[in-house]
Amino acid sequence: MKRIAVLLFFVVLLAGTALAADPPTGQWHPEITERPRLLFGPGDLTELQDRVTREPYTTLMNRVLSRSNAGYNSTIPDPYNASREYGNANIAKAAAFVAWMENDADKADKAASIIEVMGVDFGSPLVPIEQDIHMAEALMNYCVAYDILAGTGLIDPTRLQGLADNIGTFVENLYRDFFDLLAIYQIFSFSNHSTKINSALAMAGMTLNEREDSNKWFNLGFCDNYHKMFDINITDGGAYVEGPYYGTYSADQHLPVFLMYDRLIGQDATLLRRGLCLIGPNCPWKEYDIINPLDHPKLREMSEWYVKLRMPHGGYGPVDDANIEGFFNGLLVGPWQDGMLAWDWIENPAFPMFAIHCGDLNVDMIAFYDDSVTITSPDEVDFGPNFIMPDAGQAVFRSGWEEADTWMMMIAENGLARKGGFGHEHPDNLSVSLYAREQYLLIDPGYIAWEHHLVVNKGRHHNLPSVDGRGPEGPGAINYFPGTDAFFVDGAVDSVVPFARGVSTYRNTDVNRVVFFPDSDYMIVVDELKSAEPHQFGVFWHGHAGGDSGYPFTLLADGGTWEREGAAVDVHVATNAGDLELATTVNIHGFSWMQQEEHTSLNASAENQTTHARFISVATPYEVTTEEPPLVWQSRGEGDIVSTLVLGGDLPIYTMARNFPALVSLDADDTESLDVTTDATTLLLSSDEYGSEGYVYAQGGMHLELSDVRTWSFGADESFWAEWTGEIWDLHFSPDGNIIRTPCVSEPGVVADPGVDYDYDDGWLTIWSDEEAWARVTFAWNDAPTTRLRR
Repeated sequence: MKRIAVLLFFVVLLAGTALAADPPTGQWHPEITERPRLLFGPGDLTELQDRVTREPYTTLMNRVLSRSNAGYNSTIPDPYNASREYGNANIAKAAAFVAWMENDADKADKAASIIEVMGVDFGSPLVPIEQDIHMAEALMNYCVAYDILAGTGLIDPTRLQGLADNIGTFVENLYRDFFDLLAIYQIFSFSNHSTKINSALAMAGMTLNEREDSNKWFNLGFCDNYHKMFDINITDGGAYVEGPYYGTYSADQHLPVFLMYDRLIGQDATLLRRGLCLIGPNCPWKEYDIINPLDHPKLREMSEWYVKLRMPHGGYGPVDDANIEGFFNGLLVGPWQDGMLAWDWIENPAFPMFAIHCGDLNVDMIAFYDDSVTITSPDEVDFGPNFIMPDAGQAVFRSGWEEADTWMMMIAENGLARKGGFGHEHPDNLSVSLYAREQYLLIDPGYIAWEHHLVVNKGRHHNLPSVDGRGPEGPGAINYFPGTDAFFVDGAVDSVVPFARGVSTYRNTDVNRVVFFPDSDYMIVVDELKSAEPHQFGVFWHGHAGGDSGYPFTLLADGGTWEREGAAVDVHVATNAGDLELATTVNIHGFSWMQQEEHTSLNASAENQTTHARFISVATPYEVTTEEPPLVWQSRGEGDIVSTLVLGGDLPIYTMARNFPALVSLDADDTESLDVTTDATTLLLSSDEYGSEGYVYAQGGMHLELSDVRTWSFGADESFWAEWTGEIWDLHFSPDGNIIRTPCVSEPGVVADPGVDYDYDDGWLTIWSDEEAWARVTFAWNDAPTTRLRR
């Protein structure tokens, strides 16, 4: 059957080839004749010369000057050397810009000399399969260097034509060997390799538009890049499927070409896109409608996604294969007049004015960043601070947007967000990480580099539930399977305690994790693991200390402490599945290219095998240098119940978990606040001793009675969240909705989101919604408590 399917596939491709329409012919927009044209026009010279006299442009220009003075490799290598080419091309681009800005003939000659010794023949059509990403970086910068040189008037026309011929010869060879001879490869290329090389091919068409093949180059490159960016590589919600690191890597090429198109054309268009085929040049082409990429909502969502992931030090939180870096949001400040993106790019402690990946975009930043746009923090535009992004696969909570704030992330990728990562995907189902006290404390393992990513991309390398000492199964290198989805099923970003609940299934075990962020400062994590067969269940924790890091890890009786540069985090674990067994190992993480460090990881597991277990983990950060005391943690409960109590915050927080719903009564000595009767399997309660203010989460039951404060019933298997002050109660309905009831002596006032309905009848308030929503209920004074409830 497989052989027949493959044959049919090739028959379809051959049939398509036989019916091929003519490819685009002629020049790309021959009416565009000005030089330079890609990043700026001839009339922009005076403005740019003025810009570089003030910040941030002065810093950018100093970077360009430094690059322009660098030495280059003048020997054309055999075989083709991709790193030599993108290194030389970066220097040529910088030298050409300095030549234009300062009328510097020596710099113009240097840029031209580099283009004259560029490699144009890569010898084998197989070379671009591995090196297309770096060929794209070189081609892009050679194009910009030539475009600027052509506008300086400092290069003899005959010599200038030779430069164009060099670049044109390279593109012709690339198109012939890679896009025609290996046309079938393009069918299977979806990742950053494809978006980068197609961006560069489109840029070549815009640069050498006097050539007869330039329209073909542009249409193939631009349409394929557009399709793979917006239909394949960016999810709803703006996540780049290979993770933020490779989103930045792709943006090194796709953002400049989108900006150039916007500058030169700036309109929606009907182009010609090449279809599937075995081999060119007789591939089918068909009309393909695009909108101006800068008007595409997914492009803005992707830029905002980076802001949402941003840790307090300015780098994005790592997801999948990801070193920690910044993003090129500065390029989009001018076109979009967006002050928040300016804030993200300028006011970035770890990556200020980020402009270099393998390609150097400092010249691009000088051209597109607009310092007349007011820098605006996310708080000033009411952006966040907390986000649950089910399509992107992350939940991010933070105490604020300053460097000293606390940040946490939970991952639950599914569908495109997981499958699209291919070989860069990590099995990080329901993993969490924590940044606090100006330190990344509970860590994702990062990436290092492709050559070493196998040492950091296993399930056990992440902070997640474990099954027999292992995490989720990993995905294959080039296909969708194995690997499993995780889903956010509940959560609230505007509650007094942000929380998110996710579910997944791996190693024949159903996993349910809810993460709370009390005081916007620490984590309480409740895990449920359930399987038909007995397993040894547990939880993995990875901190940024131990191993050869030079920072201490301390094993505790119920967890561990990781300390780093004046900050520390205590992780305590409790379970209802017997005594804890603590096992430590030394693992690797890497947050910068080709740099790796050891850390100590902890697997806190139940000693005995079981089919059903609950775990509560409490992760509390604190400062060491100022002797900030850690929060006090206690483990309570017996039998099927595991419970914890956190003291030292604004109010005590009691957390309880168990396997099966049944009515249980907890007294105020247990909760340190109120008497509680409930059948919930997960309960989080915080209240003052009078019941006059507090909040509560209940899931896995139908009944909750808080002393004499109030009694609630709710839908089975749905979650219930309420927070209250006096007689005013705010209720949160999960994405699947809920039906909530409570007795009250008189009809209360209800103010609710659209989609929420309610009814008062015979002393009962019933309020319901089929979707996520909030409702505020104000009860009469005679429904409020009048006596001290704490025993």
